[in-house]
Amino acid sequence: MALNKEFIEQLKAKNDIVDVISGYCQLERRGGAFWARCPLPGHVEKTPSFCVNQAGQFFKCFGCGRGGDVIKFIMEVENLNYVEAVKLLAERAGLEMPENLSFDENKSAEQRKVKERRLSILLETAKFYLRNLYSPAGKPYLDYMQNRGFSVKTMRTFGLGASTSYRALPEYLKGLGYTYEEMLSCGVVSFNKDKNEYTDFEAERLIVPIIDNVGNVIAFGGRIIVKKDFAKYKNTRETDIFVKNRCLFNINNLKNLRRKVGEIPYVIMVEGYMDVIALFEAGFENVVASMGTSLTVEQARLLQRYTDTVVISYDGDAAGQHATFRGLQILKDAGLNVKVVALPDNLDPDEFVKLKGAEAYKKIVEDALPLIDYKLKVLEDRFDTASVDGKRKYVENALRVISESDKDFEREELLKKVSQKSRITFESLKRDLEKVKTGEKPTYSATSSETLTPTSALEKAERFILYSTIFNEPYADANIDEMEFSSPERAKIASFLADEKAEMGRCEPSSVYDALGDEYLDELNAVLLLGDGLEKEAFMRYYRDSVRTVKIRSLEGEINDLKEYFNNLTDLDERTTILVMIQKKINELNKLKTEDKK
Repeated sequence: MALNKEFIEQLKAKNDIVDVISGYCQLERRGGAFWARCPLPGHVEKTPSFCVNQAGQFFKCFGCGRGGDVIKFIMEVENLNYVEAVKLLAERAGLEMPENLSFDENKSAEQRKVKERRLSILLETAKFYLRNLYSPAGKPYLDYMQNRGFSVKTMRTFGLGASTSYRALPEYLKGLGYTYEEMLSCGVVSFNKDKNEYTDFEAERLIVPIIDNVGNVIAFGGRIIVKKDFAKYKNTRETDIFVKNRCLFNINNLKNLRRKVGEIPYVIMVEGYMDVIALFEAGFENVVASMGTSLTVEQARLLQRYTDTVVISYDGDAAGQHATFRGLQILKDAGLNVKVVALPDNLDPDEFVKLKGAEAYKKIVEDALPLIDYKLKVLEDRFDTASVDGKRKYVENALRVISESDKDFEREELLKKVSQKSRITFESLKRDLEKVKTGEKPTYSATSSETLTPTSALEKAERFILYSTIFNEPYADANIDEMEFSSPERAKIASFLADEKAEMGRCEPSSVYDALGDEYLDELNAVLLLGDGLEKEAFMRYYRDSVRTVKIRSLEGEINDLKEYFNNLTDLDERTTILVMIQKKINELNKLKTEDKK
């Protein structure tokens, strides 16, 4: 990918990687770097192994292995190609994109043009529906929403619209120059083979635009307002732009809320978009919907960018409870604190708010049960502990749930509740709990601390020399170009730094990754983090010790090579010459080792 180098440098300078990534996850400063649970799609972890190196302006996850600069992060986290990521960052920084862009074969201008056309069709469709809602033909749909208590302000916030006929939308888009094939590719029209005509996919429905986390309209949901023989709710089909299990409804407004208020204490997760709109009307802006799908890892990762706690508020009926359990473990494994609202009387959130009011709903959200308590409550409702068989099944299942806790005090507290419910002694339950066999929970083979711990004093010494050189420390006076490094990665970094110093007189930490790229990311990250844990006053002494360590290793290598060469010689004069060289090296080595002991 070729883009104007000066523009890219300016783009990165105006998009500090810590500022950008902090918009997607909670970063915690530890030493010279920032750490978080990985926010990248497809990776779930409990222990933070995602590292952001501000000095080098790059990130590295030691769990999933991905890393790179701020552009690479946006590509990964927003599922964008290179140019799309650059555009997003340019808009964030208020920069104008240069006109002379060039693209590689895989990210061709034609591919981008196709995607932009599809997004344009979806946006024009949303505008068309919006105008319909406030037209005479849209009055039944507008009345329906207002009769349900929704204000025009809320309807405009969500861009609600109406489809008032089968033919109007395809004709409108055709008039704008779009082909039927393009409309079909977006899912906004369908083809009726019997009538040989193209029709509005969401015909005669109230329309809810589905918007992604970067503000693009990617699909539509439709709801009938009068009883018919077909489904009440209908989403446009999945496309390459709209993948249902990677989306959360209202994520765009949640993103804006986080920008406005900072950290969001919790996010309410509901099942459908009408529940979201109803709660939003009642004053709950921190709400999203899973759009009726089983919760996925990608959706959990989206949530984790904005909060540490998720309150599940699915419907109160049996189906809603079942849906709750499908997503609980995914959320928990993503490192989120999970709580569950127990809605009474088979009500959904929309119905509850309308019947009992916003304050009552706020109260049950505040009283939401922690995940493990909710699981036990469901078991209590499921089994009749008055019968012998019901009591046995309740206790067996309850013990399995309690065994999921890794806290002694929590297990003890929960056992007391089960004891009271089952009338079985606490001591007996505690013994049985010890016998419960559960599968081992997955763990990561490499945590951040394991990855960054040097395997030898030599490795640590070499890295500290590079660290001191990168940051232009005044004591870093050794000529690294003449040093021998034990790994090709560190040797390459040293060579680059030597050239940089010779040409510029100093090094720029953020330029090292740009120059060397992903191949050296792991090693460079380890180098830049090596100052963590050391007092600044100790740097000079440690640098001197590190230089001695590297020189000692180099001399020992030279001596061994000379000895091997000496053993293969037959000429007496040559043997004498090499022997003198060996002795000279040994003297240098002994001197260094003597200095080391002082």
